[in-house]
Amino acid sequence: MSTVTKASYAVLAACTIAHFLNHVYSSLISPFSTTIRAEMGLTLTQIGTVASAVILAMTITHLIVGYLGDKGWRNVFVPASVLLSSVVVVVSAFASTYIFLIIAMALLGVTASGYHPTVFPTLAERFPKNARAKATGVQAIGGLIGMAIIPILGAFLLLVLGGWEVSFLVLGIIGLALSIPVFGLFRYARTEDTRTVQVLQDIETGEDGWTLNYWLSLTLMGLRGMPFRCTALLFPLYFEDIYGFEPIWAGSLTTILLTAGLVGEMVAAPLSDRVGKRVPFLIASTGVVAPLMLLLNLSLTPQILVLVLIVMGFFFYLGVPPNTAFQTEVSPRQSQGLAFGLLFSIGAVPGALSPIIFGWIGDTWGLPFSILYLVVTLFLATLVAALLKEPKERQIETPLVLDPIISPRVQSSDA
Repeated sequence: MSTVTKASYAVLAACTIAHFLNHVYSSLISPFSTTIRAEMGLTLTQIGTVASAVILAMTITHLIVGYLGDKGWRNVFVPASVLLSSVVVVVSAFASTYIFLIIAMALLGVTASGYHPTVFPTLAERFPKNARAKATGVQAIGGLIGMAIIPILGAFLLLVLGGWEVSFLVLGIIGLALSIPVFGLFRYARTEDTRTVQVLQDIETGEDGWTLNYWLSLTLMGLRGMPFRCTALLFPLYFEDIYGFEPIWAGSLTTILLTAGLVGEMVAAPLSDRVGKRVPFLIASTGVVAPLMLLLNLSLTPQILVLVLIVMGFFFYLGVPPNTAFQTEVSPRQSQGLAFGLLFSIGAVPGALSPIIFGWIGDTWGLPFSILYLVVTLFLATLVAALLKEPKERQIETPLVLDPIISPRVQSSDA
């Protein structure tokens, strides 16, 4: 039997809050890109570089975080990432030059890097397979809400406060406030763990080694990351330049896409656990979105555009909970921190560089060709997803005692 304790839910709640803020900050440039570009006189490539700086720095640091997580640092990284990234956002409010802003965004990426390589091994240890997509889906919803709210929230703050600098300051203060419950929930979980005897899930997490499934998952991570980052960071700019929308409406359209994605995640998380399948969701996720993305270049009417964005958002994010659950199930069980460090470092490099490529293509040939670039990556992601195999289950009977006072040893026996 599997046991999910109060501590498990406390950690899940803390991770959901942390993921919300992580995506607010990693998408921070999204609603302010046009204003910053105009004030600083930047090209599309330069504003793409600003957007990529936080993602690229976070990506590079993920490998170190994953390695240290396997050494016992996991409980430190998530709350620390919330506090430190909030401080950096406050500091970045005083960026007055392009170079200053690039450095601030890179530092934001470093401080925010404590989340992703840490959270998935942590949740995999606390939730069994038949609840894992739901657990990873809940924290994914937190991140998607952050991505969905920042385009419209940023545009609103820009309208009310009159500048991106003071908007950054307000968003940094919000993060500092949210760090309090995150620290509190992790502290509660540690206290609860010392009083709880927990049984490890009856289906052990991960594979025996580095399988083809894992490396294909790593490749898929890179391909999915390209449209993921560009839609979140640069779609408001695309809608302003191509469709002529005001910033508040451009941000609203991006929020509509991401809100539809929230519904997709809520559908996929329990359904994937119920049917015990991950791969069909991954194939459908990018396979449906690729042709829909191409439609954006046809100068759609506002009504049709909204409909296309809703379907795109629903299907793309339909693949997120099954994907994260799949990654926990194909990662090497003895090196899950390192495995997720690789996923969110090497696997995330294409997504980190994607806004720069998107901007460079836009500067060179026009933004419709930037959309075509995303269509190609979605098509390739579908092909890779079709090569994945559902991981085999491995039965075990291993009690995991969390209280060293109750039992200093973990007794195990093979089934």
